[in-house]
Amino acid sequence: MCRFFAKQMTILFVAAVNPSFAAGNVPAESAAMPSEEMIFLTIDKIHNQANLSTLPDSAQSSKLLRSFKIATGKVDGDKERRGDSKTPEGIYFTAEALPPTQLEHKKYGPLAIPLNFPNPMDQILGKTGSGIWLHGVGDRKIEDAHVTEGCVAFQNSEISSLSQWLRPQQGVVVIARDAADVNRLEDLAGANRVSQDWIKAWSTRDMASYISFYAQDFTNGGKDLAAYERYKKSVFGSYKSMTVKTSNLRVITHPKYALVMMNQEFNGDERFKSHGRKMVYLRKNSDGAWKIVRELFDDFPMRPVALTLRDFSGQAAGDVNGTTAPTVSSSVSGTQSR
Repeated sequence: MCRFFAKQMTILFVAAVNPSFAAGNVPAESAAMPSEEMIFLTIDKIHNQANLSTLPDSAQSSKLLRSFKIATGKVDGDKERRGDSKTPEGIYFTAEALPPTQLEHKKYGPLAIPLNFPNPMDQILGKTGSGIWLHGVGDRKIEDAHVTEGCVAFQNSEISSLSQWLRPQQGVVVIARDAADVNRLEDLAGANRVSQDWIKAWSTRDMASYISFYAQDFTNGGKDLAAYERYKKSVFGSYKSMTVKTSNLRVITHPKYALVMMNQEFNGDERFKSHGRKMVYLRKNSDGAWKIVRELFDDFPMRPVALTLRDFSGQAAGDVNGTTAPTVSSSVSGTQSR
C-alpha cells in the first residue's frame, strides 16, 4: 500500500491560450463552443509536477490545460521490482477508476486510477510489481514530494477531476524523471517518419521494406522475428485485395522508447475485417534508428475528448461550480501489490 506523510499540496492552474481566456474572463458563449482533442498527462518526477495537455497531430501545437503538484515514490529511480517503492518511468494507459467504496480513504482519497504497469516494454526488462495508481491523499496533506510506495499522489479535489480526462483504456500517462525529455522534436520527427513509412510498406505489401522496420529481438504472439516474417508473408499472400486505413495517429516519445498509436481499419478480400487501436512500441538501436520492438492491437479505438475554451482556462468542465461527477466502475478490485 502507498503510505505518505502530511504536507500542504499546491495546485497550479495554467492558462494554455491567450491570457484573455484566464479563469473568470471566458465569455459564456465561447465556453460553450467545444472542440475535440486527444489528451495526455505527463508526470515530472524531479519537479514534482503533472501536466495535462492536448495531444494533436503536431506536438508543436500541444496546449497545456493545467498543472498539478504531485508526490511520487519515496525511493528515487525507475521501478524495477516489486516492493522497491519507486515510481515507474514510461508510457502507460489508464484502467477503470476505483470508487471510494473500494478505497481506504485516509490513504487514497476519493478515487484511484490504475495504470497498466508493467507495460509491454517493462515486461521486456523483466520488471515486477503491480498496483501502480494515480490517487488522492485522503484526509492528510503531503509534506514531502517523495513519499509514496510507487504511486503518483494528487490532492483529493484534483484526482476527482482527472477521471473525466483519463478515460478507461484511453488515458495516456507519461512518467519521466524530467518532462523536458518527453516529446523532443527530433525524436518525434524520427518516430513519426518511421511509422508513416512502415504503414506504407504494410499497405503496399512490400515485405522486404516492411520487415526492415522491426528490431532483431521483436516478438509477437510467441513468434520471433523470423517466424513473424514467415507469418506475414503468408497473410500478405492470402489476399487478392488488402486495404489498410489508419486515422488519429499520435506519437509520444520518452527517453526510453516511443509509442505510436492509431486507429486501424483492415480489410482483406471482404472476408476479414478489423477495426480498433494499433499500438507500436519503438526503441532506438545502436545507430540511433527507431525499430519496432512490440506491436499490439485491441478493441479500444482512440477517441478525442470534447473541450471548451473554459477547459483551457484551467477550470475543468466538472469543476465550474466546484463539484465533479467522474465516471467510475465498481467492478475493479482495490487490491494492490507494488
